[in-house]
Amino acid sequence: MSDEKIFAISDLHVDQTENMQWVEQLSTNNYLNDTVIIAGDVTHVLSKLIRTLEIFKSKFKDVYYCPGNHELWTLSSREDEELHIDNSIEKFHYILETCENLGVHTKPGVTSQGITIVPLNGWYDDSLHMPMPSVTSDLQLWTDYYSCKWTSEVPQHLAAKYFTTLNEKYISSFKENRNNSKIITFSHFLTSKKLMKAYIDEMSLRRQKRLDSRKGTPYVEELKSGTMTANFSLVAGTELLNEQLNLIKPQVHIFGHSHRKMELDIDDGIRYINNPLGYVRERETGVIKSLPELYEINLNGK
Repeated sequence: MSDEKIFAISDLHVDQTENMQWVEQLSTNNYLNDTVIIAGDVTHVLSKLIRTLEIFKSKFKDVYYCPGNHELWTLSSREDEELHIDNSIEKFHYILETCENLGVHTKPGVTSQGITIVPLNGWYDDSLHMPMPSVTSDLQLWTDYYSCKWTSEVPQHLAAKYFTTLNEKYISSFKENRNNSKIITFSHFLTSKKLMKAYIDEMSLRRQKRLDSRKGTPYVEELKSGTMTANFSLVAGTELLNEQLNLIKPQVHIFGHSHRKMELDIDDGIRYINNPLGYVRERETGVIKSLPELYEINLNGK
């Protein structure tokens, strides 16, 4: 139908009560003909993940989703232990199976308007890493290092390759069929070093404006979150995703992970959009600006 809309959101983090309330309070009538894309980091708690996806399914015609890094936290998770989920790889596949049972799309699909939506699984490696003298590049500064459990077949340094390889069986069809020019892709993770640089440049501009407005005082919330001391580029994503985007050639790519609302143009013909809900404290302190909202994707422009 012509009035169908496509919305995007990421980093819901419904472990926080206010965030879950935001999900629950979404209209039960306004989106029944629409599609929503959820680009990862809903929660590491399976019961809350299932509850959140069920809520979205009740409010939207179609729900597309890919897991983020938080979903793969498994150490010290009682629910995971009860389900005999031993590691992050098992948890990932359990989540995909659960989504299939719920009717949540984790594979490519086509809307009634003929728009193809392609979820891209991923993780991070050092291909986006940009060393900077003012921040520390150390995986041990990030919770994933302690909360994910890998396997001998898929150790941490091969996780990005493992997850992106899962996308290949769907991507192969795009090599043969370029008739559909209306394509939206999404991933939780950033997709290229070029995107990483654009993100860093945008954040530098924002940070300078804040420093100027505060007469040189560092932004307290960024100090608390560690984003001014830990090098995000080390855990941001992988160039392996960019190789897949080059094959698919979407008009829009949705990403998450960084907890910063922005739209970026890196001169590759793709519009990159990040629309996180993020943490309550990030919204309260203005790190994530504007009220939380679903982002309506328009393939005809911004």
